[in-house]
Amino acid sequence: MVAVINNFGGFYSTWVYFNEARRYGARIELPCVNKSRVVTSIERNTIYIGFIHIENLERDFAQLIVTEREKNGLYLDLPDFIERTQAKLEQTLLLIRIGALRFTGKTKANLMWEAHILLNKKSSTTFSQPPLFKISTRPFQLPALPSNALEDAYDEIELLGFPITLTYFDMLQTRFRGEVMSRNMIQHVGKTVRMLGFLVTLKYVRTTKNELMHFGTFIDAEGELFETVHFPDSLKQYPFHGKAMYLLLGTITEEFQHPSLTVTKMAKLPFQPDPRHKN
Repeated sequence: MVAVINNFGGFYSTWVYFNEARRYGARIELPCVNKSRVVTSIERNTIYIGFIHIENLERDFAQLIVTEREKNGLYLDLPDFIERTQAKLEQTLLLIRIGALRFTGKTKANLMWEAHILLNKKSSTTFSQPPLFKISTRPFQLPALPSNALEDAYDEIELLGFPITLTYFDMLQTRFRGEVMSRNMIQHVGKTVRMLGFLVTLKYVRTTKNELMHFGTFIDAEGELFETVHFPDSLKQYPFHGKAMYLLLGTITEEFQHPSLTVTKMAKLPFQPDPRHKN
């Protein structure tokens, strides 16, 4: 599974393979400056997401993090990390937002304040004459700033393309998870049911009348995949609106012991508002 992730191969998006690994018992960890490598790595049953997956993180900087850690040991705290890697503010903030400095035990909000203080102070002294003797810096104390799992999940979607702290289902406004799950579809063949799923992929097909129909693959709240069929009449009234969470109404059919949902109606479901954009 890790090999497929690192090769950016496979039929599905990267997050689906992380989901499959989790489903088979692996623990998925966000990037960490003291654990991760440039590419995704595995340690026993723990998979550490590689720095390569972080949007806008410079590849050379990612390699430097690993090289410096292997040469001189684990990073002790944020000041130690900045000093040893000569990290710039923008790159440091990316790592903080994705949780890569969580080993410090500080919230992301606190780390961001600290990074601004350290790096703004550093940049202001860059062009000044260096002191004759090393000046000890007095540690500063910030008030404890709160953390927010939903905010973390939105950061992860922005920077990785998918959430880890929460699932897409955790982020929904509704608590409804569907009347039937993928694992028990076969027990409901011939029945009309409501299912809930996050769209994974779509296959486009033309009928003999040259009308468009779709075959969909969704993932349910238990992390299992299931397939859907969308005939032209249904698709005209209930079109897709991108990769999102959908409530699906349809009849379960079966062919060679493989069930699928023939969809008659569907609706895109809203997520909880992004708390990062509160007024």
